Amino acid sequence: MKCSVGLAVVVILLSQSLIAQDRPVAHHYFSKTPHEHLAKWSYTGNTGPAFWGQLDPSYRLANSGKHQSPIDINTTTAPVSKLPELKFDYRRERIAALNNGHTIQHNEAPGSFLFVGAEKFSLEQYHVHTPSEHTLDGKPFDLEIHFVHKSTSGAVVVVGVLVQGDENAELDLPLYHDLPGTPGENVAFEGSRNPSDFLPRSRDYFSYSGSFTTPPCTEQVRWIVMKQPIGAQPKYVERFATILKANNRPVQKLNDRVVEKSK
Repeated sequence: MKCSVGLAVVVILLSQSLIAQDRPVAHHYFSKTPHEHLAKWSYTGNTGPAFWGQLDPSYRLANSGKHQSPIDINTTTAPVSKLPELKFDYRRERIAALNNGHTIQHNEAPGSFLFVGAEKFSLEQYHVHTPSEHTLDGKPFDLEIHFVHKSTSGAVVVVGVLVQGDENAELDLPLYHDLPGTPGENVAFEGSRNPSDFLPRSRDYFSYSGSFTTPPCTEQVRWIVMKQPIGAQPKYVERFATILKANNRPVQKLNDRVVEKSK
């Protein structure tokens, strides 16, 4: 009898553990303040991308997922599709740069939206990776800005903008003149800017189904990678690289996915 009870307890505990592992994990992209992660992760060594899936059960998709991001986009083989039109309805606001130990990001106040056709998504935050995470035909770029959006139903769209250092570029990047160099540091700047200033003029894009590029690497994220890169003064690119070192996850296998392009 005692053995049966003990076995039942073990089965229940295992079942609860499996259920917990299958629950969606709230991603740190939606946290407005620095916080502890379920496991320490980084971009180098034994806590780097090759080991993310082993650091915590909730990170397992980093190893086992079949729809992971980022990817290399083959611009010539991607089929042209009738993709929804993009409308960026962003508003001006004061810029505040947060160094969360993995990236430098700006958390958005309510009121900025992305429309993908008739679907509406609120802009939650945007952040920077250096060098770029997505590549085009095997070519990486100096930076990549990720604009993270969420709908009222919880659907996620991330817009990736590729950035190349260019001495002739007029654009100065977001967050820029005095970036926070220490994890946990938050710097506010005078004046205001519209996040749409950091988008290319062309609204043509690539689209595919992927994941977050940081643990827990949750899938079912709709990716929109803008086809046209933007230029930025090399001094800004260098400043990000100096602070962040290399905070890009390597490209992942495409597997059974198809990358579509708008034109």
